[in-house]
Amino acid sequence: MPRIIISCPTTGEDVPTGHRTQDFELAAVTEPRSFRCPVCHQVHAWCGGDARIEHPLTPAEASASALPN
Repeated sequence: MPRIIISCPTTGEDVPTGHRTQDFELAAVTEPRSFRCPVCHQVHAWCGGDARIEHPLTPAEASASALPN
């Protein structure tokens, strides 16, 4: 199931919010939700307009990423 991600306001990196979705309308999230960022370790709040759904890997991408370099 794809993760909901935001851009870390400190580093700009994409980070997971700790939530996953299959069929979820992000615009419906109007109340801020908070999580501890795994990159900068600060607490960030997000709403639906701040977030996006992570693009899931295709089977070919998943296989390629599993191969040793």
